[in-house]
Amino acid sequence: SAFINLLLCLCCPIVRSIIVSSTMLRVGSSLASCASRRRHDVFINRVASRSLSTSTTTSADGGDISSSSNRWQFLVPPSPKQRLLMGCVAYDPAVGKIWDGMKEYLTSSSGGNLPHFDYVLFTNYEQQVSALVDGHIDVAWNGPVAHVMAEDLAANRQDDVALVQSCGMRDVDRDFRSVALMKRDCLEGGGGTVSAMKGQTIATGSSDSPQGHLVPVDWLVHTVGIDDSTIIPHEYDLGKHGDTAVGEIEAMKAMLDGTGGTSAALVSEMMYQRGLDGALDGINAEELRESVVQLRESPPVFDHCSFDALVGDHPSDGGKSTDIDSHRAKIGAFSTAVLAMDMEDPCQRPILKLEGINKQWMGPRVDPGGAVRTALNRRGLASAGRSNTFGSQVRAFSSSTASFGGERVAVLGAGVSGLQSVRALRAKGFDVTAYDPNPSVGGLWRQNYLSYGVQVPKQLYEFPDLEFSEVEVGEFPSGAEVQKYIERYVDHFNLGDSIALNTSVTKVTQNEDGSWSVKIKTNDGKEEDNQFEKVVVATGLYSSKNPSLPGWASGETAADFNGEILHTSQVLQAEQIAGKKVVVVGNGKSAVDLAVASSNAGADSVTLLSRNAHWATPRLIADLIPFQYVFLSRLGQNLVLGLTGPLPGCSPSHSSVWYSVGQYIMPPIFKVVELLFAAQFRNVTGPTSPFNKVGVVEDFYGYAQVLDYSLRDKVKSGEVDWKVGAIDSFESDGAVLADGEKVSADLVICGTGFQKEYSVFDSATREKLNIESDGLWLFNHTVPTNVDNLAFVGSELAVISNISGYGLQAAWLSKLWSGEINANKQDMESEVNEMKEWKRKWMPNTPSRSSLVLLHQIHWYDRIMRDIGMKANRKSNFLSEWFMPYESSDYHGVLTTLEEKK
Repeated sequence: SAFINLLLCLCCPIVRSIIVSSTMLRVGSSLASCASRRRHDVFINRVASRSLSTSTTTSADGGDISSSSNRWQFLVPPSPKQRLLMGCVAYDPAVGKIWDGMKEYLTSSSGGNLPHFDYVLFTNYEQQVSALVDGHIDVAWNGPVAHVMAEDLAANRQDDVALVQSCGMRDVDRDFRSVALMKRDCLEGGGGTVSAMKGQTIATGSSDSPQGHLVPVDWLVHTVGIDDSTIIPHEYDLGKHGDTAVGEIEAMKAMLDGTGGTSAALVSEMMYQRGLDGALDGINAEELRESVVQLRESPPVFDHCSFDALVGDHPSDGGKSTDIDSHRAKIGAFSTAVLAMDMEDPCQRPILKLEGINKQWMGPRVDPGGAVRTALNRRGLASAGRSNTFGSQVRAFSSSTASFGGERVAVLGAGVSGLQSVRALRAKGFDVTAYDPNPSVGGLWRQNYLSYGVQVPKQLYEFPDLEFSEVEVGEFPSGAEVQKYIERYVDHFNLGDSIALNTSVTKVTQNEDGSWSVKIKTNDGKEEDNQFEKVVVATGLYSSKNPSLPGWASGETAADFNGEILHTSQVLQAEQIAGKKVVVVGNGKSAVDLAVASSNAGADSVTLLSRNAHWATPRLIADLIPFQYVFLSRLGQNLVLGLTGPLPGCSPSHSSVWYSVGQYIMPPIFKVVELLFAAQFRNVTGPTSPFNKVGVVEDFYGYAQVLDYSLRDKVKSGEVDWKVGAIDSFESDGAVLADGEKVSADLVICGTGFQKEYSVFDSATREKLNIESDGLWLFNHTVPTNVDNLAFVGSELAVISNISGYGLQAAWLSKLWSGEINANKQDMESEVNEMKEWKRKWMPNTPSRSSLVLLHQIHWYDRIMRDIGMKANRKSNFLSEWFMPYESSDYHGVLTTLEEKK
């Protein structure tokens, strides 16, 4: 027949055309028949319809150009760049139906808009993991065992894309739990505790099931310590890692029937609950309820399935960077599309329900306790540590960024604390973005009041790993010099790509899963919401956005005043002062600085008005000894400790012994110090003298300042009139004090500090923070005990050398969040309560009391160093250790060490 057809075709073109047409009709008929058989499958029909309606041309570089851009074309295989292929294990016939529905959503323009998405089914996880790591698929819907396998297998690769990260999971996959069950009539002892399993025959699910065997058996043997029981795994569907749960069902049957002497079982809580609900074939719910007891203890929770993708850093040769960026963007788009699915959407709800989702897809949080990896490692099936080195959780991918790394962290502020937070957290693998509303870094150092500067010598105000070379040792840097130094720090450590300037954070809201929604607004009005796993508040102890002003500064009290009322942060130029009668209200450093600066700027008169007298510390004690030799040496700080008691959680244990004696010895010694300080400032008596009114150490913790003699000399010469009093009212040309005295004024400057402000947080978070009248109380002055994934660096900590203190604080936080420092909630709360009691016993009741460390700085630094595993005693010998001041350079290399261990 074939020979005859060939002969006819050769002989007769008409016959040839008839045969070809007939063949095409048969093919068309076959396709039509297939379409008819599959007519019920709405997904294929819709995709085919969409494809056939799209006209396609070819661009010069071979790419598709369609009138409906990026639509998948039949008979045109997508390139590897275009392709988005996901693997999943077919543990149930419903898997195909689920992913047909997911594909319909993900490829639609109204859904994921990922026209080249498709999926392939595997019969086991081992093949799926191999396909992922070899690059044959882009995403794998992995169970937790497969996730660990993929991490380890990827870690052995030598190419550029070698990090497995997760980009989404179901809400039901979080905190997956197994339970220990036992026949009631076999409970001879143990009172319903897991100790009753000792010596029993215990049934489990298949040996590759994390919930039905691996984690609970590891817990039983290595945590509980029961190693004399007989474990019988029920091996079904190996390679599917317990997803079918047949092994767990058979284990419960064996326990109920007493098969082979089985009296107990280790299964997932989910399957046990389904058994109680009567949803499992072969399991009598009533019998299970009446004859089986769930033991009180249970194995550790872990996270179950997640979408895994292979990502990595840019290759060194630069040749593949575009491909990697394209790959990252593709995975990010997939994650964003999946996480955007809505249970309230009637078209999406059936698929989400079929997938077993309770409410929504969620960002990843794979195995936070390491339970699955630990169990596998003890069996020799996995490495001991994560191959990803990114901390205990991994961040959700976002299509708005092509930078994949560890968990995403938002840092509020790009001053000295924010910048060091960026550096420390990046060193530990976190993906960090710092937001600052200003056009440059620096925070308050970028712009502040006239003549502002540092009140300590430059060696106490240095970044630990970068010398302040612009200023000589012993000099006190100006604000402008500090700003240049900060900008050099950013350049030196290449921090600029992690900083978003001209961008304000307008709202920070914690999501149900503990992550954060951070709403930002750029200076040109653009707004957007970004998702982060963690948030660091690094806005500093002082913020010009929230000046603290007396009640009389606005409203009716000042209505009759013809002059100006400004906060110190608003006085930027000498021209604002020259020729005016100036009244400066306050007695802190900014008030003193502005009183002196007003005199120097040509004010007609200057009055410094203080409500109370407060101590100032001279730069040179007895005009000989730099103050840091007394207050920043171990000897000096231990003398202070003898008066106040040890700093909870930080000071060495023997400190309490010294305090029991020192509390009687030190008061008269510090009385001598007070007399010396008062004499140096020529202020032993009179209303402005604090001598015999308040203790110098106590007052330092409310109103700390280190001053030169400028104010003393201005007062002595009459250039500044220093009064103790308070404004009661105003007249057109001045202020009336509470005692009736009138002070002439054209300009009133309020050196009254700044307010702490937490309105950026949602109301639920503010309530959990429990902000009290004396401040926000945090564990180690850094993390709240009731709000996860939130930290404050530099915002709730006052030390003398604050720039180095914030660096060490950032290093400590990076270690805490990367899982290298252990802290449980009970211990954290206990330390916070102890700190409250200690501070409230002797410190002045100020809004900043919770943040104060100051003269106990060295012991707080010691605690940081111990926690992060570094040497606390930083000096070269005993004499230096006790008698020389601790400076920023003593902590050189701390943050560098974090980077070296990345």
